[in-house]
Amino acid sequence: MKTRIFILILLFVSTVSYGQVISGKSEKKKIIFTKSERSYVTQLPDLIITGEKFIDENENNFIDANESCEINLMIENIGEGLAENVKVRVSLKNVEIGGLDYQKLITVGDLQGNSSKIVSIPIKGNINLAEGLAEFMIEVLEERGFDAFPLEIKIETREFANAKVIVADAVFSTEDGGLIKLNYPIVLKVIIQNIGEGDAKDVITEFKFPNPNCFCLGEKSRFVIGNLGRGETRELEFLFTATRRYTLNEIPVLVDLFESLNEYARDTTLYVSLEQRLTARNEVVISGIVTESPDIKLASLSSEVDKNIPVNRTKHPYRYALIIGNEDYTRYQRGLNTETNVEFARNDASIFRDYAVKTLGVNEMNAHLLKDATSGEICQKIDLISKLASKSGEQAEIIFYYAGHGLPDEQTRAPYLIPVDVSGTNLDAAVKLEDIYKKFAESGAGKVTIFLDACFSGGGRDAGLLAARSVKVKPKDNLIQGNLVVFTASSGEQSALPIEGEQHGMFTFYLLKKIKDTQGDITYGELSDYITKNVSLESLRINQKEQDPTVSVSPSVEGSWQSWNLVKY
Repeated sequence: MKTRIFILILLFVSTVSYGQVISGKSEKKKIIFTKSERSYVTQLPDLIITGEKFIDENENNFIDANESCEINLMIENIGEGLAENVKVRVSLKNVEIGGLDYQKLITVGDLQGNSSKIVSIPIKGNINLAEGLAEFMIEVLEERGFDAFPLEIKIETREFANAKVIVADAVFSTEDGGLIKLNYPIVLKVIIQNIGEGDAKDVITEFKFPNPNCFCLGEKSRFVIGNLGRGETRELEFLFTATRRYTLNEIPVLVDLFESLNEYARDTTLYVSLEQRLTARNEVVISGIVTESPDIKLASLSSEVDKNIPVNRTKHPYRYALIIGNEDYTRYQRGLNTETNVEFARNDASIFRDYAVKTLGVNEMNAHLLKDATSGEICQKIDLISKLASKSGEQAEIIFYYAGHGLPDEQTRAPYLIPVDVSGTNLDAAVKLEDIYKKFAESGAGKVTIFLDACFSGGGRDAGLLAARSVKVKPKDNLIQGNLVVFTASSGEQSALPIEGEQHGMFTFYLLKKIKDTQGDITYGELSDYITKNVSLESLRINQKEQDPTVSVSPSVEGSWQSWNLVKY
C-alpha cells in the first residue's frame, strides 16, 4: 500500500510548484497539479476592518455613565478563499478604566471570499464609570490564523452626572378666558425640563388629583416623554374639570414625574382657585424655579420679566399709580374683528402693576389697575388720582401707565386714549390726552411720570382700530405743563408693536426689563436711552417695522428730568 503525503508550503505567491512523494520505496516522484487543483489551494482569505463608527445615546461622542453605546464596524474578506470561524475579540488596553461593561467575544462565523458582515460591539457605561480615556483593542481572528490587522479605538469617558427633571413653568387657563368654574373645562399647560448636569432617561409625566370629584377631559393623563437631554424641555397640555360636588376653594393638580433611576425627578403640586379670573394664555400661576444650573436657561411659558420681580421694602405713602390695559375691544363693540384687539395689553398692565407695588414702592392701596376699562372707569380713576395727589402737595408722585389703542382726531390731530366701549369713528367719549396731562399738572404733584404703550396714528399692535382708515394721521404734539415726563412707545405715524415671544408690547417689555435689571434704581435719562436703543433695533429685527420711542417733557423740568430716579424721590 502506498501512502502519499502532500506538503503544501504557502508563501503568499500566486503560483507554486511542488512537492515530493515519500513512499515505502526510495524512489522520488514529481507531482504536477491540475489547473483546478492549483486554483483551490491558492484561494486564501484576506480579512480587513473598515467603516468603524461609535454611536452613543446623546450623540456627544463620549461614553457617559449610565449610557448605552456601541462600536459598529464592518469585517470584509477581500480575498478569494473562505475565512473560517471568524471571531471578534475586544479588550481594554488600559484596564484601570473602571465602570465599563462590553462584550469581549463576538462570533461572526464563516465568511466567504469577497463578502462582508457588520458587527456591533455593545458598550455600557455604568453608574461608577470613571472619567478618562478608554483604549479598546479590537481583533478579528480566523480559525487557521488568517487574522485581520487589529484596530485600536480611543473614546473619552465621563463620570456620572445626575439629571434633575422639574416642572419649569405652568399656566392655568380656560379655553376662552374668564373665571374658573365647576363643571367647565380648565386647561393646564406645563413645561417639563431637565435642569441637571446629566441626561434623564425614560421620563414620564402623570397628572393626578389628590381630591375626589375631579376628572381628566383629554385623551390621557399620562405622557411618555422619553429621554430629556441637559436643558431640554417638553411642553404638555392637560384638560380637566371639577364637578359641582367639589367643595373646596382650590383645585390641586399633582404633576408626578418619573425617570429611569427614580431619584432625579421632582413632583410638583399646582393649585388653581375657583372663581379665579384667568386669560386664555397670559396669566402665569406658577413661576419658573430659580435654582437651575448657571448655564442652563430655565424654560418658561411666560416672559422673563414676569417672574422674580425685584422687591423694594421701602414704600412711598404719597406715590400713586393708575395702570390701564385695554385689550378686548370686540366684547363691547359689535362688528369689530378680533384683529383690532390689542394683544397682551392686559398682561402688560398686570405685570406693570406688580412692578409698581414690588419694585417702585407704591402701596397696594395706592396702585389702581383697570383691565378693559370703559370711558367712565378711566375718567373716574384719573379724577381720583388727581385729587389724592392734590391733597399730598409737592411730595406727591403720580405714575400713569396705559396699554391699548390711541387715535388722533382726523381734523384737529389731537391724540386720544380709546376706552373699550368707545368707537374709533366717534371720539366724543374718548379720553383726550391733553386733558390727562392738564389734570395731573393741576394736581400740584412734584413728579408725574407717564408711560404710553400705544400709538396715536390709527395703527395698532395687529391692526388699527379703524380698519377702514387707509391713511394714518400724524398726531399733534401736546403742550405739556407741570412736572411731567411722558414716555411714548412710538413716533409720528408709527405703530406700537408687540414682541410675541415675550407676550408683551415691545415698549413695555424693555421698560420692565430695565426696571428688573436695575431694581428700579435708574435715572430717567438712562431709562430713555435704553428703551429707545433696544425698541428701535428689535422692532426692525423682529417685526420688520420701525418703532422709535420718544420722551416729551414740560418746560419746567426740561433741565432736570434726566437725573430723576425711578424709585428715589
